[in-house]
Amino acid sequence: MHTTPLWGALALGLTACASSRVVTSPAPVPAAGSDIRYALRSAPYQFASGRLISLDADTLTFERRARGEPAALATDHVPMDSIAQLQALVGRHSNAVRGTLIGGGIGLVIGGLCAIKANEDEMSMYSSGSCMVSGLVPGVLTGALIGALSRTDVWAPVPLPTTGPSEPPTPPVTAAAETDGGMAQ
Repeated sequence: MHTTPLWGALALGLTACASSRVVTSPAPVPAAGSDIRYALRSAPYQFASGRLISLDADTLTFERRARGEPAALATDHVPMDSIAQLQALVGRHSNAVRGTLIGGGIGLVIGGLCAIKANEDEMSMYSSGSCMVSGLVPGVLTGALIGALSRTDVWAPVPLPTTGPSEPPTPPVTAAAETDGGMAQ
């Protein structure tokens, strides 16, 4: 059984699974030079990324790669009131476990197909067990290697800076014993 195209599919599948991950705990306000990404209110799930220059209550200023020239940088200024989400890069995560599981699953399928073919063919030189092992071991090893080499960016939400409270604070409510006429004694 020729399995090279299946291993190629495994490699492509694992690479495609290495998407970014967002944690729920908020990150502190990033320092200048930090990797950030933001989404506008008009397109809240389309992120633009760059390197932070400054962040204040009115404007987000960052550098990004200029279109057409990979070495050139462009500086952008985005009004804070147009930003829906702001996230900071807080790390990278290995996909070795995910790759091992996906590779093992694909290896089991390949080994299972080989075992079915070996059981059907009386003249086969392979046993069902050797087919399963010859599918599973390379699948696990290939998946673990590809998963370890593909890293996932880990992003954390950053609270958007504000200019101040939008409404005056509500005074605290105190409990008072009421008697006749609503007067406290």
